Amino acid sequence: MRRLFQCAAVAALLLGLAPVAAEAQMMALPHGLYVGVDAGIIVPNSIDIHGSQNVGGTTVSFSGDLNFETGAATGIVLGYHVNPFLAVEGNFEYAGFDLHSLSGTVSVSGMGSTSGSVGLQGHLDTYNGLFNAIWSPLGVANWHGLSPYLGAGLGFSHISQEVTGVGGASFGSFSNDETDFAANGIVGVDFAVMPQLTIGARYRLLYVNTSSNDNGVSTGDFIGHVITANATWHF
Repeated sequence: MRRLFQCAAVAALLLGLAPVAAEAQMMALPHGLYVGVDAGIIVPNSIDIHGSQNVGGTTVSFSGDLNFETGAATGIVLGYHVNPFLAVEGNFEYAGFDLHSLSGTVSVSGMGSTSGSVGLQGHLDTYNGLFNAIWSPLGVANWHGLSPYLGAGLGFSHISQEVTGVGGASFGSFSNDETDFAANGIVGVDFAVMPQLTIGARYRLLYVNTSSNDNGVSTGDFIGHVITANATWHF
């Protein structure tokens, strides 16, 4: 009789654990299509600027950096799990930030050089679209509900920039738009709150091919560090 009670107790325990095990199994499997939203900050690197001009027989050269403020970033993600370890997704993002200053060294032939910094007033809006491949080495939500992942992707960035003042002096508005090749590398982690909902954090190293050489002035490429929190719904 005691053995019968023990068997009944074990059966009841297994029956009680079955829904939990089933839920854990569900959380460990990909759900195919998913959509997410994210919000955070973008920390832009300075852009290298250098060049020279001949003014009345005198060569004026400049070498320095265009500096930016930290800004806000937000976007949406639409993706699909090919298998528990691989997903493909489209990332559509807006990031905006202000100009900060132009710093560097000005050299005048026959007169020497001077270094300094001047404040700038203005704003940049970026609209980024990238197609990414995401690799989850441990599978989707397969390690205590956690899914660390790596990724990379290619796409474009449309940049709208406006300069409204230099050194505190306003001079109206100068604006310019351009669309350039973009790429990013991704490191992130998601946590399964429930079988269809994950929350997490993501870091992206964003590269935009903004380099140019116009009228003797060369500018470098744009690099930004995008750090966001995200929520994703898996269908």
